[in-house]
Amino acid sequence: VAIRAIIRDKEAADKIFGQVKSLAVESPFQFKDLVGYTKQLAAFSIETDKLFDTTKRLADISSGLGVDMGRIVLAYGQVKAATVLRGQELRQFTEAGIPLVDKLAEKFSKLEGKTVSAGDVFERISNRMVSFKDVDEIFKDLTSSGGMFFDMQKKQADTLYGKISNLKDTYQLMLNDIGEANDGLLKGGVNAISALIRNWDTVASVLKIVIAAYGAYKAAALMSIAVDRTRSAILKEAIVLMRANA
Repeated sequence: VAIRAIIRDKEAADKIFGQVKSLAVESPFQFKDLVGYTKQLAAFSIETDKLFDTTKRLADISSGLGVDMGRIVLAYGQVKAATVLRGQELRQFTEAGIPLVDKLAEKFSKLEGKTVSAGDVFERISNRMVSFKDVDEIFKDLTSSGGMFFDMQKKQADTLYGKISNLKDTYQLMLNDIGEANDGLLKGGVNAISALIRNWDTVASVLKIVIAAYGAYKAAALMSIAVDRTRSAILKEAIVLMRANA
């Protein structure tokens, strides 16, 4: 629901949600966490057609480095919002263990046909000459075939921790499927309970009447049983006396 509201495209949101569900069962990340990160990226105006791919790439990097993905998502989103790489985001990436400066130096050296040092990269960052596009391309290089974080989630999913995480995901997805299949029934039940709670004073009054009525009914029923038992006892005694006098 949140993804639909953020990107304002129900069909695209449902597709992305399904992709995240599929990713969760082969990722060490929990399904609900991946959905949360996807929502964050959507809020940073990552293009809809790039949203799932971006989530997957950042999750691969986070999984490989063993750092909180939320930190990487935040820094990446801030670069997207600013359109350029600034010192504060560079520091966040560096603290997370992402070799962004070295990779940018390699990228610029290849593009320009000359050696671009780490110092040159720092100077360009200071002058706001490193764009979000440059940073995004580095992330793609790191997570594409041949990159150091390529398919890192799948590799981590083969560990014991990954398998336990995937088991939890399978359980969560089962609950999600049950909820979707019984959406109307469950909502109706919740609404009914909510109505009872909101009108607790009326419900309490009715219950008092019902309990009192039930008490009277039970007392009458017990009396009726006692009378029937007494009649049966008298009848049995009469039969015995009649047989004795016969």
